[in-house]
Amino acid sequence: MELNQIPQSPFQMQSAFDHFNECRSTLKMTTGSAGLDSLIDSIHEGQFYLFYGNNRAILDGLVNQLLVNCVLPIKEKHGFESMAVYVNSTDYYQPNKSLVLGPEKIAITAKCNGLEPKIISKNLYIQIAYNLQHQLAVANQVSKLIESKKQDIKLLVVNNLTKFFKESKNKNHAASILKEVLGILCRVCARNKVALVCTGDANLTSRGVIPRPIGGTFLKHALNVIVHLRESSNSLYSSVKATLIKHQYAKTPKFAILYTRKTAGVILLD
Repeated sequence: MELNQIPQSPFQMQSAFDHFNECRSTLKMTTGSAGLDSLIDSIHEGQFYLFYGNNRAILDGLVNQLLVNCVLPIKEKHGFESMAVYVNSTDYYQPNKSLVLGPEKIAITAKCNGLEPKIISKNLYIQIAYNLQHQLAVANQVSKLIESKKQDIKLLVVNNLTKFFKESKNKNHAASILKEVLGILCRVCARNKVALVCTGDANLTSRGVIPRPIGGTFLKHALNVIVHLRESSNSLYSSVKATLIKHQYAKTPKFAILYTRKTAGVILLD
């Protein structure tokens, strides 16, 4: 084979200086909590995050804050000033389907940030996944949406990512679907510099002081930043212990105590 016939590698070398300039120009969005921002260095466009634990109210509160913060101005409020996509994995036979998205909670969160709820709703796409196969179909649909919108979308939030894996009796099949779903979402987010934020459950049967996330070791390899959130009982005030499990630039484990406040039934991280 002649030299000019050698196939080119899909991977290109990058100088440290170019990487530094690329990171310096990357947009960052606040989580709404100064303590959590300090722990993970905020939410970076094009990076993948997993927040997991067994207190759904805390995780849902964080999700609401992120969806609202995405719309905030870049300079004044440290937002992405863009649209967001929200995907929730839930039970199709849930008695009250009106609570699948929780629009009233997002509206309360928006008002706490000085925004009109209508502004959030106009900049938010939503989709629901009801089982493993539907979750895969939704992932493909979301991928096409992000590709079609390009610069308009900067945040994808997948709530209850591991719900169907947790409930499945065939873990091998569930793990295969989960890998495919996450692979599709990671690829499209990486191509379009979209921040991917997932929430999941903790495996209480795992060894160690800090439980591992449900979903297997694949999650640990696929995601850039992993944080365990647990309600703290060592404070006179309502608080959450956030433990950094994985970060590409920070030493782990590392933790921060985040104080919370409850407004009209919605938990907000301060």
